[in-house]
Amino acid sequence: MRNLIVAGSIVAALGLLSCHHKAPISPTPPPWLPTAVQEQVTQQAPDATLVGNLYPGLADDDNRKTDYNVTLEKGKCYWISAAGDQTIEEIALYLFDPEDHRVAKEPARGPRTVMANYCPEVTGSFRLQAKITEGRGHFAVGVYAKGAAVGATPPPAAAPSATAAPGAQDLGATADQEAKGAAAGAARVGEFFKGNADETDWYTQLDPTKCYWFLGIGGGEIKELWLFLWDPDEKRIAANKSETNKVVVGHCPAKSGMFHFQAKVGSGSGSYVVGLYAKDKEAKK
Repeated sequence: MRNLIVAGSIVAALGLLSCHHKAPISPTPPPWLPTAVQEQVTQQAPDATLVGNLYPGLADDDNRKTDYNVTLEKGKCYWISAAGDQTIEEIALYLFDPEDHRVAKEPARGPRTVMANYCPEVTGSFRLQAKITEGRGHFAVGVYAKGAAVGATPPPAAAPSATAAPGAQDLGATADQEAKGAAAGAARVGEFFKGNADETDWYTQLDPTKCYWFLGIGGGEIKELWLFLWDPDEKRIAANKSETNKVVVGHCPAKSGMFHFQAKVGSGSGSYVVGLYAKDKEAKK
């Protein structure tokens, strides 16, 4: 009888442990995800329209952050909608202006959230961050816009975020200088992608008529900076584990789509920037 009790206790303990196993991540996002993103905005601002395409995302654990560069225009107001699949439990949204000051946030309250009616004071490239505070799986983010109401007053800018990347302007100048040799003849596309976490993920649209170079520069005490690149099907296509604070990855895409790339600090700590540089394939030497 004692052996049976012991055996039963072991089985019960194993059962409790198995309850805490995280659900596996689906290899592909569910087909209803774009509809979920759209529905939230339709309820709040039915006349707002999607700007560009939805931004896809994938979190493999709690507290994963993904940054996107989005262009917002003064004179318009925006609704930013995020929705996760069945294994995402909470999503938070943060928005940073072109100077990397946090200007809006939407705390995590569940697997779906909307940052509503943000009216920027300036036109420029903003950093949009989606943070999966709990759960793991696929998610999508959409930016929707409509003209600002007559007489509408944009919300005041928030105080500079404590996580703003210091020295980003100097790092960017260094990146542009390095690109003259690493990607001769290529021109920078848009603003710099900025980060200071151990790893930061972004998505960007690539054109099959061009070749691209992702060039990262680390500041502070960063000794090794790495870059990884995935295609629109989330297949890793390039990686460079640099042994210095400078790293570059090149790619000439065969098709257009949203490509996922990640900067990771291999050794040390500090802020970093990644510049995206492009030139026509015909001009490649």
